[in-house]
Amino acid sequence: MRGAGAKRLSSPTGKSANRVAKASDSSIKKSPKTEAFIRKHWPAKGRAQRIARAEQAWKEAMEIASTFKKLDPETVKWIAEDPDLEYL
Repeated sequence: MRGAGAKRLSSPTGKSANRVAKASDSSIKKSPKTEAFIRKHWPAKGRAQRIARAEQAWKEAMEIASTFKKLDPETVKWIAEDPDLEYL
């Protein structure tokens, strides 16, 4: 329950949208160690391929996840309790 002095956000997604904007803002100062880490682990060469692989993996994950919407609760329970699937 809100108190009398509590502020209300103008929109429910406003706060998270600001976080995303701040996180992706290239003007944020990074330490030299952070910049070196980024250059080492995510070089500019191969960026397009990494993005393409990530997008493909996302599409595959969403396709797999969408199949679960079609399963009835009994089938989901049967899959979860199946001992043969425990150690796959």
